[in-house]
Amino acid sequence: MERLGVGIVGFGFIGRVHALAFSALPFYYSDLPFLPEIRGICTSREETARKAKEETGIPFATHRIEELLERKDIDVVVVATPNALHLPVVEQAANARKHIYCDKPLALNLREAERIQEIVTQNRVTFGMAFQNRFIPAILRARELIREGFLGEVIRVRAQYLHSGYNDPRRPMSWRLRKDLSGGGALADLGSHLIDLVHYLLGTFAVTGARGKTFITKRPRNPEGEDFEEVLVDDWAEVFGFLANGAPLTIEASRFATGSCDELRLEIEGMEGAIRFNSMQPNFLEVYDARDRGGPYGGNRGFKLIESVHQYPYPNRIPGKFAIGWVRPHIACAHDFLLRIAGQPSLGATVADGVFVQGVLESAYALSGY
Repeated sequence: MERLGVGIVGFGFIGRVHALAFSALPFYYSDLPFLPEIRGICTSREETARKAKEETGIPFATHRIEELLERKDIDVVVVATPNALHLPVVEQAANARKHIYCDKPLALNLREAERIQEIVTQNRVTFGMAFQNRFIPAILRARELIREGFLGEVIRVRAQYLHSGYNDPRRPMSWRLRKDLSGGGALADLGSHLIDLVHYLLGTFAVTGARGKTFITKRPRNPEGEDFEEVLVDDWAEVFGFLANGAPLTIEASRFATGSCDELRLEIEGMEGAIRFNSMQPNFLEVYDARDRGGPYGGNRGFKLIESVHQYPYPNRIPGKFAIGWVRPHIACAHDFLLRIAGQPSLGATVADGVFVQGVLESAYALSGY
């Protein structure tokens, strides 16, 4: 089997997740088109590169991206940097004729996202994005039901992504809280997943309104808390819009949802049925069929659970009866990207999907004053 060298640019939390996903592929799938191997890591500093090499055993690590890209044994570049660095890393990787797998959102703003699309198109490199929630089995089943017409005409959509990790006012600043590095707050970070899911499942939509809130307007610059910096991104955001058929849509993203860990909620209501999903109960998709018989005691009507669990189709190796975990969709998303490199059918987000998400973010931030 042909081996595919993978280089990870950015090795914080999400960089490690992507490294784990690509490394795990041979153990999760039969008949891979390529055997991926993590062959290099690029971090922002020499000391972090040295630490990554020591911790992982990966033989090559550097703090200079040029050294990573000039290696002929690296075929894929995974972009896991702060959002402000996506464009320069993608441009350098595309010029080096590497396949590119980019974390979300695509860029700092719409102008940069469109530039990335130009670069990828001009260089004719394979490009994919880590919108991994597309690959949760329950979401894949929801997509099937929608395409089969189970819902009938869609009449209402609600999507929420809720975190609570920023409630502590002593939490220091990070790149995610700095607008010049992130491009936005909760909406860009969490809401981008919701925007992509709605687009993936139901098609294009228009934004008509948005609002946001920053609950803690100043934070410590460092863990010692000696100095404070103004926060210019949203802690909470809500976006309003309409699907192409006129159905109303609400998207909410929050880093201040007290009690929530990593809770993605999706509710889609139609004339003939409804679908619900909650990422904290990821093993099941809730479905309601309005065609079921009613009766004095409810008949057969009511929301039912589809046991989606680990039910990935072949060539998935792991038996479907087991509970699904958070990392598993990342592995499925990475697998889908290998299929795209091999020229096989792919369900993953494209650069055009990334530009659509970025356009929605830009419109929403303009409407909300952020």
